[in-house]
Amino acid sequence: MLALWLQFVRVPAGYYWVGERDHLRNPLRKVHLQAFEIGATEVTNGQFAAFVKATGYKSDAERNGFGMTFQEGMDDWAWVPTRGADWRHPFGPGKPGIENQHDFPVTQISSDDARAYCRWAGGRLPTVEEWEVAGRAGRKAELAPEKGETPRYPWGDQWQPGRANNWQGSHHRNELQDGYLYTCAVGQFPPNDWGLYDIIGNVFEYCSDSTAPHQGVGRGGSWWCSQDTCNYYNLIDVGRMHRHGSLPNQGFRMVRPAPDLR
Repeated sequence: MLALWLQFVRVPAGYYWVGERDHLRNPLRKVHLQAFEIGATEVTNGQFAAFVKATGYKSDAERNGFGMTFQEGMDDWAWVPTRGADWRHPFGPGKPGIENQHDFPVTQISSDDARAYCRWAGGRLPTVEEWEVAGRAGRKAELAPEKGETPRYPWGDQWQPGRANNWQGSHHRNELQDGYLYTCAVGQFPPNDWGLYDIIGNVFEYCSDSTAPHQGVGRGGSWWCSQDTCNYYNLIDVGRMHRHGSLPNQGFRMVRPAPDLR
C-alpha cells in the first residue's frame, strides 16, 4: 500500500458536466478545467507525520487544545469538544491513536492544516468541480446521460453495499458489515474507473472553495455517514465544514498541476 501514497491520477483538460439538475448547492452546469493530477488516495497519517517532522507544524487542534469527537451510539450530530484530541489522537487521550495506522487517512485537521500540508508538498486542495470530475471518472448518469447528469456514485446511479467505508446500521449503531467501525487504511475498497480510491466514504475531503469567511467545503461523505443520517457519501452533495474545525471524519487529498503545466 505504501506505493499508493506516491501515485497521482491525471485528469485531462476539457469541458465537463458537474452537479445535478435543481440541486440547491450543486446545480447542473458545464465547466472547463485545465489538466491536473489528483492523489490516488487521501493523504495519510504517515504523509502528514513527515510534513510535521520536516516543519514542526502544529495543527489547529493542537494549538486550540481540543478537537471534536464522536463515539458509537451517541445521538446524531452529538459531537463533543474533547481536550487532547488531535491528528495523533483522533478520539482523544486514552483512546487508540495512530501508532499502527500510518496508511490510514489523517484526520482531526482543519482546512487550514490541509492547505499548509499541500503548500509544503507542492500542491493544493481541489476545487469542488475538480473533485467531482475526478470522482466521476468520465461516467455519465445511467438515468439521463443525454442531459449531462453526474452519476451519484463512482460506479453508477444505485448504491451498492461494500463499495465504500460508510456507517452500516441505523442512527449510528454500527453493524460493522464492512469490518470497520471508523476509518480504514486507504485503498481497501475498489477504485473508480480512473484509479482513485475512497473518493466517497472513509473521510470527508476538504475542497478549496468557501461558502462563507470561516466555512469550508467537503465532499464524499465519511465513515460516519449512513443511509438515514448524513447521506453525503456520493458525487453530488456538497457538505459545509468550519475551516478551523477538527473532527475524526475529515481529511483531504491533494492536487497538483499536470507535468506539462508546471
